Amino acid sequence: MYDNIAQLRFHDGDSGEKLVSAMISAEGEVMEFRKIIRAEGRVEDWMTAVLNEMRRTNRLITKEAIFRYCEDRSRVDWMLLYQGMVVLAASQVWWTWEVEDVFHKVQAGEKQAMKNYGKKMHRQIDELVTRITMSLSKNDRKKYNTVLIIDVHARDIVDSFIRGSILEAREFEWESQLRFYWDREPDQLHIRQCTGTFSYGYEYMGLNGRLVITPLTDRIYLTLTQALSMYLGGAPAGPAGTGKTETTKDLAKALGLLCVVTNCGEGMDYKAVGKIFSGLAQCGAWGCFDEFNRIDASVLSVISSQIQTIRNALIHQLATFQFEGQEITLDPRMGIFITMNPGYAGRTELPESVKALFRPVVVIVPDLQQICEIMLFSEGFLLAKVGRGHGQLGLVVHCWNQQTDPGTELVTQGSLDGLPLWSHVWTGVTVTTLGMWRHHSSIGHSLLPLPAWTPPAL
Repeated sequence: MYDNIAQLRFHDGDSGEKLVSAMISAEGEVMEFRKIIRAEGRVEDWMTAVLNEMRRTNRLITKEAIFRYCEDRSRVDWMLLYQGMVVLAASQVWWTWEVEDVFHKVQAGEKQAMKNYGKKMHRQIDELVTRITMSLSKNDRKKYNTVLIIDVHARDIVDSFIRGSILEAREFEWESQLRFYWDREPDQLHIRQCTGTFSYGYEYMGLNGRLVITPLTDRIYLTLTQALSMYLGGAPAGPAGTGKTETTKDLAKALGLLCVVTNCGEGMDYKAVGKIFSGLAQCGAWGCFDEFNRIDASVLSVISSQIQTIRNALIHQLATFQFEGQEITLDPRMGIFITMNPGYAGRTELPESVKALFRPVVVIVPDLQQICEIMLFSEGFLLAKVGRGHGQLGLVVHCWNQQTDPGTELVTQGSLDGLPLWSHVWTGVTVTTLGMWRHHSSIGHSLLPLPAWTPPAL
């Protein structure tokens, strides 16, 4: 509960009692509660009331944002009225509706409808990139960056529909996307992908960003959502640094859910894991267990029976169930995921009883070129694809090993208010026209004044 929340805003009531009126994220973004919560009595009681009010307020704000989308102002100005995650959810609801509306227009005989919508998507992105280059507050810039990352993916999907002549909503290429719908009955936000339907979690997360979505990310999302629709877990497996955990966390963000990451080791026993499962079941969060195959094989067999107990309760849609000798409540939004690094020393082979409860996902090395292009876009570079034909980016990112995150470098460059940049790599040093040089090492980056020297001819 309360991912990325820095503090609650308290103030004194008329009779001296403490009242909670707002949540403040780690970035300083504020979500004002629609109803004041009294902080009195047992802490677990009023904190549960705060949790319920957070979800209720988030739902009301999201509904209002969807209703007021581009009502009396442009899309980029509308984004400034609401919190980052609300803007993301509302814009994805409208994107889903607009694409399906295009399908209806095509069926009605308007053959150029998809091409026209593709042009509109390109214009929207250009407007957003232009706004990012202007002077903005740190939080507004971060909000625009995140929306742009999702918008670029939405544009790429529409472009692929135009190239592939996808003209019906029943086509697999559309069914396999994460689609957001506000259903009038039961007046809730739902996300659909193929056969899976998921209710949005309304977990307030502030401005903690989103991952760039590549075709690999899409395939992982699809496998995980289909696993959840069959009451199974997901098991991304692949080398270190390929984004297994981060992709799982990002899907949880898309569904408005909290994802709790646990690093597993030889010392974990079934009681410790059982307590985590119990907490996840009661608060409806996702649990991601990193390097799950490091747990001892004898413990894994007990864990499989615990997961099977939870799965049976989910299948029968129980509100409460018996778990480890206690009767606990069950939130159907919960999910259990495990990540594995196969082939490393000290890893055990998963028992068949555990394998049967998880859908495997193979995660390969991500497309760094595409990720860098979209990161550049999100930081205000309009011509992010220049030089792609030569296999090079306009901005060179130099990383010594695969663990180094290229996104960090690009965000650092982009946050300098859109100043023009030129850079090239020479012996581990990136030179920029901003009068600074950035020295790279396996430990990290350091910013130092530019020394008086001339780079050699390459």
